Amino acid sequence: MKPRRFQTRVIAMMIAVVAAAQLATFAVVTVATQRAVSSRLEQELSVGHRVWEQFQQSRSEQLLASASVLADDFGFRAAVASGDAPTLRSALGNHGTRIGADLAWLLDRDGRWQASADGMAAPATDVLAGLTRQAAQEGVALQTVVVENALYLVVMLPVLAPERVGWLAVGRRYDDALAQQYRSLTGLEAAFVTTGGTGTRVHAATLPAEQRAMLATAWTPGGAQVRELAVGGDHYLSDSHPLTRGDDARLVLLDSYDRALAPYRTLRSRILLLSGLATLLAVGVAVALGRGISRPVSRLAQAAQRIQAGDYSQAPASGGSREIVELAGALGRMQADIAAREARILHQAHHDGLTGLPNRRHAYDRLQAAIDAGGEVAVLVMDVNRFKEINDTLGHAFGDQVLREVARRLRGALDDTQLVARLGGDEFMVMLPGLPCEAARTRAQALWHALKQPLDLSSTRVGVEGSFGLACHPQHGDDPDTLLRRADIALYDAKAAHGGVAVYQPGRDESHLRQLQLMTDLRQAIAGGQLALKFQPKLDAASAHVQHVEALVRWHHPVLGPVAPDEFIPLAERSGFIHELTRFVLDQAMACNAAWRAGGLDLGLAVNLSAMDLLDADLPDYIEQKLAAHGVPAARMILEVTESALMQDIEYALRMLHRLKACGVRLAIDDFGTGYSSLAQLKRMPVDELKIDKSFVMQLEEGSDDAVIVRSTIELGHNMGLSVIAEGVENDRALALLRHYRCDMVQGYLFSAPLGSADLLDWCRRREAAVPAGDLTLETDA
Repeated sequence: MKPRRFQTRVIAMMIAVVAAAQLATFAVVTVATQRAVSSRLEQELSVGHRVWEQFQQSRSEQLLASASVLADDFGFRAAVASGDAPTLRSALGNHGTRIGADLAWLLDRDGRWQASADGMAAPATDVLAGLTRQAAQEGVALQTVVVENALYLVVMLPVLAPERVGWLAVGRRYDDALAQQYRSLTGLEAAFVTTGGTGTRVHAATLPAEQRAMLATAWTPGGAQVRELAVGGDHYLSDSHPLTRGDDARLVLLDSYDRALAPYRTLRSRILLLSGLATLLAVGVAVALGRGISRPVSRLAQAAQRIQAGDYSQAPASGGSREIVELAGALGRMQADIAAREARILHQAHHDGLTGLPNRRHAYDRLQAAIDAGGEVAVLVMDVNRFKEINDTLGHAFGDQVLREVARRLRGALDDTQLVARLGGDEFMVMLPGLPCEAARTRAQALWHALKQPLDLSSTRVGVEGSFGLACHPQHGDDPDTLLRRADIALYDAKAAHGGVAVYQPGRDESHLRQLQLMTDLRQAIAGGQLALKFQPKLDAASAHVQHVEALVRWHHPVLGPVAPDEFIPLAERSGFIHELTRFVLDQAMACNAAWRAGGLDLGLAVNLSAMDLLDADLPDYIEQKLAAHGVPAARMILEVTESALMQDIEYALRMLHRLKACGVRLAIDDFGTGYSSLAQLKRMPVDELKIDKSFVMQLEEGSDDAVIVRSTIELGHNMGLSVIAEGVENDRALALLRHYRCDMVQGYLFSAPLGSADLLDWCRRREAAVPAGDLTLETDA
């Protein structure tokens, strides 16, 4: 019995030893598994947070870029400046739809709500106050706000024209679709929540509706960010992060314990089964089995730590049981998917979605790196001429095709060391490292010629042209900001000269700053009494009597002194101030005319209209109001429009001319002969006068080409029933020829320089008293 008892004891001891070893192994495996799962979930949450940061940053940058394009759009700024609520709602709706915005608001310059797109939510006062306060302090605001129980990412930035005329707020909603999109990237459950006096509110989530209510009850702010959370019957490891800086709204990330432990439950059952069988095997088999389980798990934990640190270069080591191999494979696939998603997010953050080219931020970094590397670097800034017309005429989809084709053509004309980037809108940047300025200019000319070739698009062939501005390092600047700014200045010069390529000229910064100062100061010129009107007489060529006067605006800047109209009028057109300037001239000129009429002098009054004035739909109504207010007969009012302005959009110009003609005023084509209008177009225009450009009159000689043009123009005008006026008459020889050609009226320094209102009245009285009938040359002023 003793041997049997001893054998029993040995067997019992072996069983006990093996059982204890198996239990210990099972306990070690269970603890290691629990730790590995917890570590893995924490790492997935950490990776998910990094992915969200990249996702949110890309989303914020896209929203800010879209809002900047809208805020910089000239038509939109004009609508904001006009304050026309229906136009603003329409503009916000159209542009908001185009950029995919869920809300679009316009605030006035003081931060008061002004308009929103139709159907979009209106803001609360405290929401506007917070956005406006941040935008005023930082230049742009980015906040998460709650509007009508919905959560939005909102960016606010100023609308400049060039002064701030309002605030534009554009937002996109945090909705279930966004949460599902994020879940497709990371595999994590996500919820967008806010907390307040009424508790936690779940605005959007990937969870089913019933679990959202449970989440609102289970999740509370404060405490540790990473914590276990029970939502109904499911257990999660949760983490939360603020959606934007300083906001109460948070992103709650949930990683399911049940899902993560599912592979280990099967493993645990098999370990238990193996433990039962191992009681019949030797201790060595149990130890080997323990080693076969613990080592693969340790390797998986190390792989999870590498993933947490962002190192995706090494695949998780496989080995051990089939379950461990499957887990290692799943971890490897997860690692590859996260790496691919991060790479895709980074690519989207640094590249333009339409053309695939590097975006402004990436181009700036590449340019900085090229400058830091030393050597010569040339920067080209290019935009597509008349791109707005292409968009307006053929639609934005067609415009996108043009931009993609332009990008392809630019990229195809350069080698791999040279960068093409899209800065925004129709503006591109080309970086040419290692090229001196002259060689870069030659390359730019080649690009210009390549771009001029018709673009073969899917639906049609279209011809486009570009303008290029060139700045070179180190001649024109030592940093990206300076080079890009000066290349932009050169681009403006190229457009102004109607040329293909312009190189930055030293000193243009000062000229540019002067223009900016003038554009800013021009808005205060009217209120400051800096603008004054001068009037130049127009005399009847046959009777020598003064018939009309032309109103000319003059600006005396308090610091810069007299500023020529040729300088400040184009700036007024560029800034959108030309409408106010034209209305000031009309009002003041009619007031002077009324004073002359009261003094017994009845003169026709001519006022110049800019090309931009033809786009002012309210101008005819304004003219009628002022004519009635000042008591000026409409027939004594002459509106002069340059031929080149009429040719920019002939159909729209014709509609506006007919509206102006309906006011009863006379219409004149100014600078006739310089705008390339055809006789067919001229026949359609409801004009009364042709004004021959002074370039044909100032050097007028019998038998010259100018004489042929002037005589033909006079005959053409008379044959069409129009009066003909010659400006720029400065000598008796030209005057004699014009009288011989039967020109109706003459104007120029031979008779008088532009005069103030009172001086003009005295001059006209002296002239009428002193000039015999038919003598135009008596009593002239220099």
